[in-house]
Amino acid sequence: TKEEDVVRTLLTTSTHSDLLFFTDKGKVYQCKMFEIPEGRRATKGKSIMNFLSMAGDERVTSVLPVRKGAWDDGDWSLMMVTKNGVIKKSDAVSFKDVRRSGLIAINLKEEDSLISAAFIGKGDEISLITYNGQAIRFKESDVRQMGRTAGGVGGMKLKKDDKIVSAEILK
Repeated sequence: TKEEDVVRTLLTTSTHSDLLFFTDKGKVYQCKMFEIPEGRRATKGKSIMNFLSMAGDERVTSVLPVRKGAWDDGDWSLMMVTKNGVIKKSDAVSFKDVRRSGLIAINLKEEDSLISAAFIGKGDEISLITYNGQAIRFKESDVRQMGRTAGGVGGMKLKKDDKIVSAEILK
């Protein structure tokens, strides 16, 4: 890594898994794990821009592996959270076939950005934490299922100078 680089996510998956890349602009991109070349210990790696057709100002906020055959397993959803406290739960199968140019995963209002996307199952809970130290925890069943292009609902009311910095799924 370079001095300014930080490892944020470590994935354990197989070469035939699909990888879903969610960006701060609310888009999702997909590629197969085997499309990403294996690096050596001393190599620097390649930019994600070489594998996805993202816009220059987009940055990846979440990477989710989906093992081969998991799309048919049924009862799981995708939870997305924005910095302004909007939360959205969609059926995970809606993201099975993502075209090369990406899909809109969540419609964002101006000045908002997607900070987290994660798979969630029945009975799980969501924890949201803000920059100023406020937190909330609630059941996944409190958020209704929405279509792929929906904007989401309020997950947490924020003060004027606050924003969501962490969204975690609690099993």
